[in-house]
Amino acid sequence: MADNKTLKLGEILLEDGLITHDQLLEALHLQEKDGRKLGEILVHHGYVTDQQISKVLARIYELPFISLPDTVIDEKIFSILPQKVISRYQVFPIELKDKCLVVATNNPLDVSAFQEIQYITGYQVRPVIAGQQDIAKHLEKYGESMRASLVIKESQEVSSQNAPIIKLVESIIIKAIKERASDIHLEPLKDKMRLRFRVDGVLYEKSPVPLYLARKVISRIKIISGMDVADNRRPQDGRMSLPEEFKHYDIRVSTLPNINGENVVLRILDKSFANFSLESLGMNAAEIGEIKKLIERPFGMILVTGPTGSGKTTTLYAFLNLLNETSKNIITVEDPVEYRLEGINQTAINNQAGYTFATAIRHILRHDPNVIMVGEVRDIETAEIAIRAAMTGHLVLSTLHTNTAAGAIGRLLDMTIEPFLIRSAVIAVIAQRLVRRLCPHCKKDYQPSAEILQSIASYLPANKPVAFAKPVGCDKCFKTGYSGRVAIYEILSLRDATRNMILKSPNEHDITKMAVSKGMKTLRQAGILKALEKVTSLEEVMRATLSEEE
Repeated sequence: MADNKTLKLGEILLEDGLITHDQLLEALHLQEKDGRKLGEILVHHGYVTDQQISKVLARIYELPFISLPDTVIDEKIFSILPQKVISRYQVFPIELKDKCLVVATNNPLDVSAFQEIQYITGYQVRPVIAGQQDIAKHLEKYGESMRASLVIKESQEVSSQNAPIIKLVESIIIKAIKERASDIHLEPLKDKMRLRFRVDGVLYEKSPVPLYLARKVISRIKIISGMDVADNRRPQDGRMSLPEEFKHYDIRVSTLPNINGENVVLRILDKSFANFSLESLGMNAAEIGEIKKLIERPFGMILVTGPTGSGKTTTLYAFLNLLNETSKNIITVEDPVEYRLEGINQTAINNQAGYTFATAIRHILRHDPNVIMVGEVRDIETAEIAIRAAMTGHLVLSTLHTNTAAGAIGRLLDMTIEPFLIRSAVIAVIAQRLVRRLCPHCKKDYQPSAEILQSIASYLPANKPVAFAKPVGCDKCFKTGYSGRVAIYEILSLRDATRNMILKSPNEHDITKMAVSKGMKTLRQAGILKALEKVTSLEEVMRATLSEEE
C-alpha cells in the first residue's frame, strides 16, 4: 500500500502535468514489487528529473528547496560534521547561521539523522530539500575538501598528535574528571588565562594557562568541538567526545567573547548520572515511599522546583528510571537532551525551527504517551498545555524556577493559570537544593555554640542530645573537606485542604503553613536532619536554605 505522502507526490506530479496517469500507475506497481521510493522510480524511467521530484517534496513538507549547483558553499563548514556522518545520511552542510546549521537532504523524514547531527555539533538543525543526485555529486566533489579542511585546521595550531597544545588540553580535561569537576572555566585575563574547576558546586582556582598559549588552547577546544575557529566575535556552542577510557563522559562546550578574548566553559556530563536512584540522590525511606506513591498515579502533574544547578533534571531522571518499563510509553522533551535513557523516547526542542516545548507537547500527545517529561515550564502556553495533558490521563513531570514548593503555586497563578486547573492537575510540588557531602575520610565531630543551637532549636528533636560534624580536608577530598553532593527535599503533596486553599489564591506563607501542619518537612528541616546524620555540615544547610530565614 502506498502511504499518504507517496499519494500526495503522485497527485501533485499529475496536477502539474509532469507525468501521465499511466506512468503513475506503472511506478506504483513497481514500488509494490521492489519497495523503492516513488520519486526514485519515476526519475529512473526518465519521466521526471531529480530536481522536479525534489521541488515537489519541498512543497509537501513545507521546506525550502535549494539548487546545490547554484549554491556557493564556504568550505569552512566542512569541519563541523564528520565525513562519516555526512556519507551515512547522505546530507550536505550548507551554512551556519545564528547557531543554526542548514543541511541539505532529500529525505526530510530522517529525524534520527537530524537529531544525531544536533547531538554531535550542538547546533540546531534546519533541513532544506535538494536533489538526491545533486547531493551525491557534491559529496563526491567535495569529499577531498572535507578531509583536507580538517587536516588544515588542525595543522594551523598543532603539527602532530604529540604537540604540547593537544597534551595540555587533554591534561586539563583528565584532571577535571579525576577531581570530580562538573565544569571547567577558562577565562583570559590581562596577564594569564585563569583556569577554574567547579567541584560540588564551588569554583576552585587551578594553575593558570600562560597567556601566550591561551589562543592556541581555545582554538584546539573549538576544533574538537566542531566550532568555527576563525569566529571569536560571537558566542558559540559545541560538543566533544572523549577517548575510550573516558567513554562514560560527554562534554558540552560554550564560548563567550569578552574584553580579553573568549571565555570557554566545558560542562562535563557523566552518563552514569542518568541511572541515579532515589537513594543515591539522598532521599530517606519516608521520602522514597511518598515519591513512589506519587509517580504511581496514572495522571496528574508533579513539579520539581529550585534554582539553576539544584539538580532538578537529575531528580526527574531518577523518577523516569523508576517508571521505565515496557508497559509504559514515556516521552521526554528537553533543552537539550543531556543524558540518553534506554527505553525512553527523548526529543530536544528546536526554537529556530519553531519546535518549542508547547509545540512538542501537542505532538507528543498524538503518540499515545503514559508519561510525559517536560524539561521546564517557561511560559503560560507550555503551562496550560502541560496542565491539560495532566488532566486528560497523562502523568506529567516538569521543573519550575521557584525557591520553595509552595512558591510554585504562586508562580502558576502569576502565569494567569486558572486556580481550578491547578487544583485539578497538580498532585505534588517538590523543592530541592544540593548540599555538599562531608568527606567520610576526614570529617570531625563537633558541638556548635549555644547561640547556634538556640537559633535552630525549633528544628531539633526535643530532649535529645545532638551532634554534628564539620569539614577538615585531606588528600582524598583535595583538601576541601567535602566529597560529592546530596539533595535535600521539601515534598508538598496536594491534599484536599491545600487544594481548597488554591481556589482562594493564597500566598506562599499560608500554603507552607498548611502543608507543615499536615506533616511536610521544609528544606531547612530536611537539611538539618542530614546534618544530624553527619552527611553534611550545618553550615552547608544554612547556606542552602537562606530563603527560609525571616
